Amino acid sequence: MTRRQPTLAIQVRDRLRALIVEQALRPGDRLPSENELIALFDVGRTSVREALKLLEQEGVIQARHGDGRYLTSQPSLDRPLTRLEGVTEMLASRGHAVDNTVLDVFATEPNRHQRELLQLPAGETVVRLERLRRHQDDALLYSVDLFPRSLVGRPLDEVDWTGSLFELLTEYGHDVAYAVAQVRAVTLGPAQAERIGATEAGGAWLLLIQTHHDGAGRPLLYSEDYHRGTDFSFHLVRRRD
Repeated sequence: MTRRQPTLAIQVRDRLRALIVEQALRPGDRLPSENELIALFDVGRTSVREALKLLEQEGVIQARHGDGRYLTSQPSLDRPLTRLEGVTEMLASRGHAVDNTVLDVFATEPNRHQRELLQLPAGETVVRLERLRRHQDDALLYSVDLFPRSLVGRPLDEVDWTGSLFELLTEYGHDVAYAVAQVRAVTLGPAQAERIGATEAGGAWLLLIQTHHDGAGRPLLYSEDYHRGTDFSFHLVRRRD
């Protein structure tokens, strides 16, 4: 079955979202004019107007008669849930300049549940990697990853943990092919909020729990990614049998 391409208006909308991030526009800032966007994206006026209308309907921008369009809220990162991508790749694809902070990384003994998920033999330890992604000092995503220590044959202090974990595993011959995922709506407790430097506990976060496998079905990686609800959304297509 041929995969349908997004309409030109949707493509322009997504480029506008990236432009907002690249130019670090904040709520209240004025967007470039229609003529400027036509020249920048090399598209027609109709496509630009349709894209702007989509952003208005999403509540991201507001039109002021005779005075242009203004940003009212930061656009969320909307991704298809069926697309498997690393967090680093996902944020980069939307033009986010992200500060990736390693909060902790160490080898440890897995608990019973983790050992079963990763199908680990007795005595096998795991690497626990805890990271925080920030954009303009705002906490966007907090993640905890677990994978067998044997997958990376280097001392932990010699690895750059700020990059893509998928790329690191591929470097050692372990390609992630698919993941089994759950999505939950959660709030952060006081300890978690303090851990990531959030201003206060609570608030809506999307927790994506995944077990990643290679092409042969071997589990490689278990991850818990907390996405700030005001900045992320996921969509999928549901069909009747």
